[in-house]
Amino acid sequence: MESPPNNPDCQAKLIPAPGREASALRAERLRARARERIDLEINNELALLAGREGHGPALEYFLNLLGQDLSPAALAERLGRKVVGLMCLQVPLELFLALDLQPLRLYGGALGAAKSAPPGLPALMCPLLRSLMGEMVKEPSLGRLDWVIPTTCDWVSGFESLRELSFTDVGSARFVELPRRKENPQASERWLSEVAGLWEHLKKISGRKAGRRELLAAVATMEAARSALGKLISLRRKGLVPAAYFFAIAYSFFFDSAQAWTKAVQGAADHFAAGQAVDQKTAPAGPAGTGPGLFLTGSPIVFPNFKLLHLLEELNLTVLGEDMCSGERLLFRHVAIKDTSEVGLLRALAETTHDGCLCPVFVENRRRLGPIMEAVGEAPIKGVAFHLLKGCHPYEMDSLTLEAELLDNGVRFVRLETDYTPEDRGNLMTRLEAFKSTL
Repeated sequence: MESPPNNPDCQAKLIPAPGREASALRAERLRARARERIDLEINNELALLAGREGHGPALEYFLNLLGQDLSPAALAERLGRKVVGLMCLQVPLELFLALDLQPLRLYGGALGAAKSAPPGLPALMCPLLRSLMGEMVKEPSLGRLDWVIPTTCDWVSGFESLRELSFTDVGSARFVELPRRKENPQASERWLSEVAGLWEHLKKISGRKAGRRELLAAVATMEAARSALGKLISLRRKGLVPAAYFFAIAYSFFFDSAQAWTKAVQGAADHFAAGQAVDQKTAPAGPAGTGPGLFLTGSPIVFPNFKLLHLLEELNLTVLGEDMCSGERLLFRHVAIKDTSEVGLLRALAETTHDGCLCPVFVENRRRLGPIMEAVGEAPIKGVAFHLLKGCHPYEMDSLTLEAELLDNGVRFVRLETDYTPEDRGNLMTRLEAFKSTL
């Protein structure tokens, strides 16, 4: 921004009037600063991804998508549908698709956004949500969206209060209460009631009438997306898909139609399966890494903060699998349909999102170990790295029980507590080097 000329008359005109006008000017300055920080961080990460060996045209779709204006207004205009904010993946995405609504996952992955968050927030606040607060400073229309909030962890459940304290212009919030005891016979019926209530709520937001036909079409669309991502996961087990690319691909799901994203994922799978770039003028892509294989678990890794992923690559540690809700667990389970009535479809979707969810917020979550051991059996995985964001209490408790279970099964384990700042990079590198020496 150019400095104003050194003219007293001109400078006098820049002095804001007291009250509302001064507040508006200050808010605009904060937005500009947040925009500068966040955009720089995103562009730097996109440049790193684009400059990787093996990058090719099949991957340009995802980087171009993440480099666009991703504000709700821009998304709505580009996709021709209303955007609805979604916190956590607990609710069925099919409900949104059936009503021609675009779900937008509300998490922040930028350090610049966290630095731009309003003052006075809890010191040990979840980095994902602190960053989201900063994203709302940059883009106030995020706060004006209609939000769907599954009551998963305490941070998510209480976030609405923080939003109302920090922002005056906010949209509606629909809470979807999550039964925490899967084994309770009444839990499935309670969750079905919550899903059915959300279905009716989304109908009102969309202004559309929909039933079994629209739900069946949405299920088919999402099943195709799951199959495409499944191909990418199979290639990942072979060490052919770099972790940073995989997380970027998963993150991009919410910024285009499911059909367009699915087609692009199929193209990316073909690209990695070939073991070389589609453009024959570029160097062969080769495997994602040749060092010891790892399984990554714990707190979500959200674009553009791929600090840990880059550190792993620097040490030649290859991520062959993970179970994060920002990665492989994005579309975590196929829907088993027994009854194609509207109620039957809602029940199938409710069961999929409840019984199959591996989030650590549940009281009994012994099945958490299963997918990890399954991946260990499928791929040459030598150890498990647990990514723990500071302030993420459910995953911190989960790491303790999971470590004991993995060690009992002969799988090596390392816990890596971090946040979005770069200052702990050296400490993480030291811990990973020590861990690597044991593999």
